Amino acid sequence: MDEGAPTTARLRDVLNRAERVVIAEGPPDEADSADVARIVVSGAAIADLADRLAIVDGGTGDRCRCNGWPTITVYDAVGRLIACWTLHHQSGLRGIGDCDADLRDGPALTEWLAERGLTRSQAVQEQLAAQKTEEDQRRLRWLQAAPAELREAATDVCDPPGRDQEAWSGRRREAEARLAALVQHGYPDHIERIRVLMAWAGVPARESTGGLKWYDMAVQ
Repeated sequence: MDEGAPTTARLRDVLNRAERVVIAEGPPDEADSADVARIVVSGAAIADLADRLAIVDGGTGDRCRCNGWPTITVYDAVGRLIACWTLHHQSGLRGIGDCDADLRDGPALTEWLAERGLTRSQAVQEQLAAQKTEEDQRRLRWLQAAPAELREAATDVCDPPGRDQEAWSGRRREAEARLAALVQHGYPDHIERIRVLMAWAGVPARESTGGLKWYDMAVQ
């Protein structure tokens, strides 16, 4: 089933015809490997799974470039494969229509899988949460290092990327232009301006995470 927009109704129609569903913790090309953990869902548990796989109707209009995992294969009463879906970033589903679709409740599905022994998605979510916390703290330290009169403008510069990369890039360029204008106005003496910016630009060197972020480049 790969034509038309993805909807929860289409997903349920497939699962209503299912005799068993196999969920393997790997992408499609690894799903049959003996090293990949898997569970088999049947009977009333299929309806329970359908609730966890509910998606935002209409889809995202796009397809993630990664292979995706876990792999969900659906079989009918005679053992015929009737669907193969993949999860992407524990928040989206592919295979039910002509594009990916966001899960209505990705964390609920992650928890459901973990309760049945498939804990890889949960581990990844915990790792991503820890990374996000560190990223948030790093941005906060960068903002705190900014001169007080520039901090409000700097907040817009370090706004995290969203799904719409083009729109975010446009907002970032506008924020950087505002910041540059404020720097010129607030520090008309070029020696003082260099001193202030050099002090601010030194923040990444004191970070344990390494590398420059997009907001560091604005100071440069």
